[in-house]
Amino acid sequence: MVRDISTDDEDTHRLKTLGVCVGRRVELIRSGNPLILKVFGSRLGLSAELAARVRVEVCTPGHCALREPNGA
Repeated sequence: MVRDISTDDEDTHRLKTLGVCVGRRVELIRSGNPLILKVFGSRLGLSAELAARVRVEVCTPGHCALREPNGA
């Protein structure tokens, strides 16, 4: 699950347009450059530089909820 995106407004807008936004579940298909994500059933390639600015939380079966960074 996407937890945070640390990039400029233009890249953030582009990622949101592609379905990558805070709270969205994504699946890693392939790491590397480009990194391949599955978003809404579609595959999306991101440069390693851009992907490094997207912080995710690994989901476990039955638990994948958006929480505050302090764990609340």
